[in-house]
Amino acid sequence: MGGSKSKEPEKPVANLQDASQSLETKIDDLAEKIKKADEEARGFVAKQATDPTAKARAMQALKRKKMYEQQRDQLVNTQFNVENLAFQQEQAQITATTVEAMKAATEKLKQQTAKIGVDQVDKLKDDMEEMAAEMKEIQDALAHQTGGQTEVEDEAAAELEQLYAQQAHEEEVKVAAILAGGGASSSGYAAATVPAATAPAAAAKSAAAPSGA
Repeated sequence: MGGSKSKEPEKPVANLQDASQSLETKIDDLAEKIKKADEEARGFVAKQATDPTAKARAMQALKRKKMYEQQRDQLVNTQFNVENLAFQQEQAQITATTVEAMKAATEKLKQQTAKIGVDQVDKLKDDMEEMAAEMKEIQDALAHQTGGQTEVEDEAAAELEQLYAQQAHEEEVKVAAILAGGGASSSGYAAATVPAATAPAAAAKSAAAPSGA
């Protein structure tokens, strides 16, 4: 239709790894040709006594061998350059990926830093200190004894005093019984040991006792 020309399909971009593999295949092929040419030359040399053309054919085989060796060496050098370029390309890709990752991380860090300012950090610190002080007050309040506990302690102290008084009274009763059974000989001891509240009674019992004369 008209003068329009159909576009030719675009050729795929050459891949360095594929190029290196293709060179490797050609190098192997040349190695086989070199081996074959060497075997031919040796075969003609062995026939030079019986074949007048053996020398010329051996020379042609060796020429082909040298040509193949030159091509092989060139391809080996080319392959090295291709592999070196592939390595550099790989390193460049790694570097680019690393740089992109670092840029993204830096941008994210900037955004996070913008959300958390110095004032917010100071306020957070103040809030934490205030909460710690409140918790201490709560713990002190829980540890403080209530009014009911104080009343219990007072009652226990009063009961303890009563036990001490009861024990003292029992001791006084025992002493009085000893004095009553010992007679006048223990009157001096009674005056010294019996409390003031019981001393008059002890003296009266001593006076009422009959005289030994």
